[in-house]
Amino acid sequence: MKKIMASVLAAAMIMGAGTATTFTGADTVITANAENEEVPSSITYLTVLGEYISIESFDDSVKELVIPSEIDGLPVKAIGSTAFQNCSTLESIVIPEGVTGIYAATFRGCTSLKNVTLPSTLKEISYDAFQNCISLEEIEIPASLTDIGTAVFSNCTNLRTVKIKGIPTIPTRMFENCNLEALYLPKSVTNISENAFSSNVSSGSVQDIYYEGSPEQWNVIGGIKYLKDVNIHYGAENLPVRRTADLNADGVLDASDASIILAYYAYTMTGGTGTIEEFLAK
Repeated sequence: MKKIMASVLAAAMIMGAGTATTFTGADTVITANAENEEVPSSITYLTVLGEYISIESFDDSVKELVIPSEIDGLPVKAIGSTAFQNCSTLESIVIPEGVTGIYAATFRGCTSLKNVTLPSTLKEISYDAFQNCISLEEIEIPASLTDIGTAVFSNCTNLRTVKIKGIPTIPTRMFENCNLEALYLPKSVTNISENAFSSNVSSGSVQDIYYEGSPEQWNVIGGIKYLKDVNIHYGAENLPVRRTADLNADGVLDASDASIILAYYAYTMTGGTGTIEEFLAK
């Protein structure tokens, strides 16, 4: 991802609830293109009861955008419904820490969107939020998320890798027409909708699932009977997130690396959670 800088250069007056303000031209500077030129943007936002900011619309003027975490001294906490809908130029967006909600159809139809960074504070993603984002290839959903709507990634036809760290349920049509290659699931998942991967009963539109828990834990998850022709990997088999077997980074593949794998396996089988990188960092 290219380095992007977003900074507010002039403050607008904070209005009451429901009042919209727009950054244009000199108010917001975004460095986004290969020539490192300053590209003007237009972000419309609402102040909500003078307490926080909700981003409401964007003029589709840049390819890459970092949303500021604070505007006019107020924290940015929400990305409103349809705020970026059909912004066909947008390729990359960073949503700042502090944002707790991404609402209905926020990025629907952003056909060039490839890179999305979600904050660790995110609690809700509403329905259709990333629907028809056909250039999106990979997404990581933070552990903070507790509520996710239907069809969030529906028709993201190039989406290949999804890493979910939170949420208890994979809802209806969440990955409709996505043809995932790898789906990483935490032990917090208790149910997978029968239509999670299609409009009808799922027919195996995900190749590999890397499940944090054990086979026994997997077998009691609701809805797994609808997953067909899927390879399930458990616990220590969740190694593809690390692209080398040299786990101690000493330049040699030997018994010490195998010992780490066995230790990680024992850790997960006794209730430990997290990736092998997180285990090594302990």
